[in-house]
Amino acid sequence: MRVNARQCEQSFAKQRTGCFWSCCQRRATGQHDRIMNPDSSSSSSASFSALRWSLPFQVQVAYSTVTDGDQRDRGNRHAWLASHQVKRCAVPRQVHGVRIVHADADAAALAQADGVVSNDPSIALGVYGADCPGLILVTPDACGVAHGGWRGVAGGIVAQLVTAMRTVTGHPSAHWAAFIGPGISAAHYEVDQQVLSARVWPSSALTPGRPGYAQLDIAGAIASDLLAYDVTNVHRSEICTAQDLRLWSYRRRGAGSVQLLAAWRR
Repeated sequence: MRVNARQCEQSFAKQRTGCFWSCCQRRATGQHDRIMNPDSSSSSSASFSALRWSLPFQVQVAYSTVTDGDQRDRGNRHAWLASHQVKRCAVPRQVHGVRIVHADADAAALAQADGVVSNDPSIALGVYGADCPGLILVTPDACGVAHGGWRGVAGGIVAQLVTAMRTVTGHPSAHWAAFIGPGISAAHYEVDQQVLSARVWPSSALTPGRPGYAQLDIAGAIASDLLAYDVTNVHRSEICTAQDLRLWSYRRRGAGSVQLLAAWRR
């Protein structure tokens, strides 16, 4: 099996914006940066406390839980967003593709998209997930989100989101910040040859398993892809949907509810 030998050895500096970041150096051994989430308990806890983070540039992020209901239901979604004082949120339907649209796109465009971007601070952006991590990119004047399923990541959704972000901000990508939300961890995500052959995955994102299979760190692959576009200020929630009883996991429980990862400006 051939994999990309590129390693992610960036040091993630603490932000100077008063955010709840606590970062450590990511090493070639596979150690990842961690975020201290002031509002949530550990990932193995059965506590149903809110999952919320503060990002640079006055961006707030929250992730719903099973108690908030299936977020594809309009009523559940509006109630959860209202609990965070969010009035407007653009959410793509998500078709496991790589299309990114602007938040003011019509319903037909959103129905075929897996990500949205915007420079309108009055509009929140969101993506669904039940194991697939969401990716958020933020700048002083814009925000973008994308669904990070394996098909999208294999197809280049990170590149597509970066390209779309450049249409709504003039800030260079080296000055952006990225957040990778809750998703399934490599320890619980065994993939087969269909996934392994979909792209050249970063070697740091793969752990060999039984013949023909490997454990895939999908969030790690996203972080590695971001480095190719000079986005080095990358942080991960480190919350595994397959372990955290607050969250619905497709791998753990089968088809059912989905969570919403939403980002908005204060």
